[in-house]
Amino acid sequence: MLSKLLTARGKTTSIGSPSRRVFVTATSRPLQDKKDKLTAEACQSVTEAAESVKEGARSVKKAAESVRAVTNMSKEVTKIISETAETITDKAASIIKEKVVGK
Repeated sequence: MLSKLLTARGKTTSIGSPSRRVFVTATSRPLQDKKDKLTAEACQSVTEAAESVKEGARSVKKAAESVRAVTNMSKEVTKIISETAETITDKAASIIKEKVVGK
């Protein structure tokens, strides 16, 4: 009969009893908690970095649109200046021709 008795923590229990359940409790794991915190902080940092990259991309896109607009305006101004120069050249040639032919 002694072989069927188990002593644990000062309490004697029969091994042959119908219930064979054992309950185990675990303490908190400070290393795991620290690791989880570091992981959460790293994820937050990555999320913030991704948002910064998105904002930077938006800024670059806006800058590119501004450059395109300025380029288009420059082309229009160049065209108008060329037309004006051509008109002035034609007018000057006409005036010179009139003075030479008129004499």
